[in-house]
Amino acid sequence: METKTYTTIDLRKGMGEILDRTRIAGEAAAITRKGKTVAYLVPAEWFEQMARRHQSHEVA
Repeated sequence: METKTYTTIDLRKGMGEILDRTRIAGEAAAITRKGKTVAYLVPAEWFEQMARRHQSHEVA
């Protein structure tokens, strides 16, 4: 799957649409500022799965 890239300005102008694309379509988004990636926006389910895996590895 390809990650769509948005600038911080894109994010400010179209936050609702970007959030919907992430939530509904399951698309990840890279957020950039001055040409450098500063954050990734991923579906909540992805993050929750990653957090559970991380916690299970810490306990073991």
